[in-house]
Amino acid sequence: MSEQVICCPGGESSQTGGAVRKRYPNTQIKDCGKIPDVSKNFEIEGGQYVVPIWNSHQGEIGAANFVWNLIEEARVRLSDIWAQRIEFWLVQRSGNSSSTGKIGSVLVAQTQCSKFLKKRHAELIQRDLTTTAHAEFRKGAEWDGVLVAPGQGENEVGFEVADKHTANANNFTTFVKLSSVHEAAHEKDVSVWLSGVAMRPLNNYLGEPEQTFFEQMFSPANDLNDIPRLIFVFKRTAKVGLLFEGARLYTGDLLNAEQIENGDISIYEEAGATAGYYTEELRSLFAHEFPVLLNDDFVLHRGVTTCLFACPLLGIFTHGYDVETVEPVFRFYISKLFELIDNGARCTPEQSALFDRHKDSWQTSGSEFIRFKIVDD
Repeated sequence: MSEQVICCPGGESSQTGGAVRKRYPNTQIKDCGKIPDVSKNFEIEGGQYVVPIWNSHQGEIGAANFVWNLIEEARVRLSDIWAQRIEFWLVQRSGNSSSTGKIGSVLVAQTQCSKFLKKRHAELIQRDLTTTAHAEFRKGAEWDGVLVAPGQGENEVGFEVADKHTANANNFTTFVKLSSVHEAAHEKDVSVWLSGVAMRPLNNYLGEPEQTFFEQMFSPANDLNDIPRLIFVFKRTAKVGLLFEGARLYTGDLLNAEQIENGDISIYEEAGATAGYYTEELRSLFAHEFPVLLNDDFVLHRGVTTCLFACPLLGIFTHGYDVETVEPVFRFYISKLFELIDNGARCTPEQSALFDRHKDSWQTSGSEFIRFKIVDD
């Protein structure tokens, strides 16, 4: 069998390359240029690509917006999705004795290392990749240093790793592996489906079409595991994109003929498929790396320009771009899950205990019963 090849922006030395190596230690990693190049290369050459789509401080990775477009156009399948802690190392010239106040790095370092940059009163010089910034610095760019992926610049003559702890707390990035429709996993290899849904922008409430959609999704469930988990809310100009994992979503089951004709809601049934739940892996990552994000029944992590809502015991981790937009959907979700438990749906003893702790306040206040533990950093 030939060695698997995975293409990623910046190659093996980049943040994405490091994530691929950790996830797929026996694969060959090929540099495919910058993140926006992936869409063109994928269309022309096919193959398998890994790109970052979301960061806990930055939110959606703007350069990878094309991923949602490919899902809408049914041109791609997501064959893997996982999160990983992200660190940045500060590399400086050996014996650096003066500071220019300029540090080169990738754009998302502005949010992922915001506290470090603020403390140093540093201006971020933005480049497309950490590898690009590093190469420019090595060629003589008059900066104080560069923020790079771990391993870059280490043991290099004339340079030194000055600081290995520059990233904000609770800094992780989610990566996806893109495969063509023909190369995607066969149904027999799949345990978790990924489905996409586009709907009108979510404000501080759910409109009638949107509420009907969610009601239909919850109505046939006899087990909490039957409910697809909302894992991402992507902001677009005219609509928002929702990515679910779990049971497969079918247009015919969730939308009537009038709703389909109106086009307020669109369902992309085959966004992808994976061997396991992203949310379960995320909970394991948090337990080892970011336990504060699991340390309550309901947690809200507010990054620099993003948010994550979590109910760890129910397995719900919803990434979003705006607290006021995502919170009503998350509250609705939890309230409907409580309703299922109250009606006798199967759940774990821990989930039943969670329900019992909050039953009275839920019955009194509905979805407003939730009190979040706020994690800011």
